[in-house]
Amino acid sequence: MPPKNEVDLDPQEQAILREWRLLVTEHYLEDIQHLEGNPDIIHGFEVEHAVLAQYDTLRTEFHLRPTRVLQLGTRIMREQFDEHMARMRPVIRVVGLDEMYRRRIDSLRMRDRNKVVSLVVKINHVFPPYGWVKLAVYECRDCGDGVEIPQRRARERESPVRCETCLAAFLKRLESGDDSVSYRPPRPNFEMSTEHSKYEDVQDMSVCQVVVNDELQVLHTSLKDDLIATVSDDLVGELEVGAFARLNGIVRVQPFPNRTFSKDTRRVLSLDVLSIEPIDVGEA
Repeated sequence: MPPKNEVDLDPQEQAILREWRLLVTEHYLEDIQHLEGNPDIIHGFEVEHAVLAQYDTLRTEFHLRPTRVLQLGTRIMREQFDEHMARMRPVIRVVGLDEMYRRRIDSLRMRDRNKVVSLVVKINHVFPPYGWVKLAVYECRDCGDGVEIPQRRARERESPVRCETCLAAFLKRLESGDDSVSYRPPRPNFEMSTEHSKYEDVQDMSVCQVVVNDELQVLHTSLKDDLIATVSDDLVGELEVGAFARLNGIVRVQPFPNRTFSKDTRRVLSLDVLSIEPIDVGEA
């Protein structure tokens, strides 16, 4: 039941696709050709930020729109995996971020939402993994057409408000003067397809701020400056309590924990982890 709602790319996104294709073919094609696996394996494919920054559009757009850039890059990466019979699902992991992305937890503010940051942290607590519906696929019970609706984690699931095919058929009959047609547009009549929807494994971690010097010696650990960081797919289960790591990710805004009413306007910051770089630290 393939969905019909395809979205055209704007010129900027087309430029991003072209540069992703160049990046993969010029720097990572040999790595892809030597991969072996099966469709059930999720492969975290590391891309050096220094390599990505060689391409003007990718460098700028990754800074401004990291989520969309990674979505388009994943499309190119999957094309290359399929073309070279690498039977795995790739997930792009950008590593080695520039100094400009390095921050501390206590410096993050609401204005940093949706920005890429790189944090040195200590893992305080690791919560059990869980899954969520990342892309819900709905089927119209009346005409059978499919519609894809991207979802947001830990939010109410969104559903289609109308079936475009049924609405177009209704308007056509209305224009033809068919007396049997009601003047009320058809109501949405969808069912979510659990088989065709896309899911993601995730895991939340409580992390605290760590300040290190150039020799990676711990200068200060602040338990009061903490943050919830969320890893996904191949990164689930990678870190243990007490470990130190550099987390590269995107700052997100989440509802206030333990809110007492549904329209509470309070929000807290969290981190969607793009990549993990383990570090060995010592005492200063």
